[in-house]
Amino acid sequence: MTTTDPYRLDGFPGSTDPARQDAPREGITRDRFVRTALWLVLVISTVGNMVASYSAASTGVHLVCGGVTAVCVTALVVRHLRGRR
Repeated sequence: MTTTDPYRLDGFPGSTDPARQDAPREGITRDRFVRTALWLVLVISTVGNMVASYSAASTGVHLVCGGVTAVCVTALVVRHLRGRR
């Protein structure tokens, strides 16, 4: 019996459809992990720089946070441009 329910979850653990059990499961790839980590570090360094701006932090804190932000942005742009080829 074939169902056309658009909300049916096929191919997941516990699924009763034997034809979908051997379908490849999408996992976390190295590329996806690196991209997510870069975005996470970018957000943390940006927030750290904003907090340092509103507090009495030294110039060194601003420079470190700004440098980390610049490196993350550069890495994300380079990865994006390389992925377009």
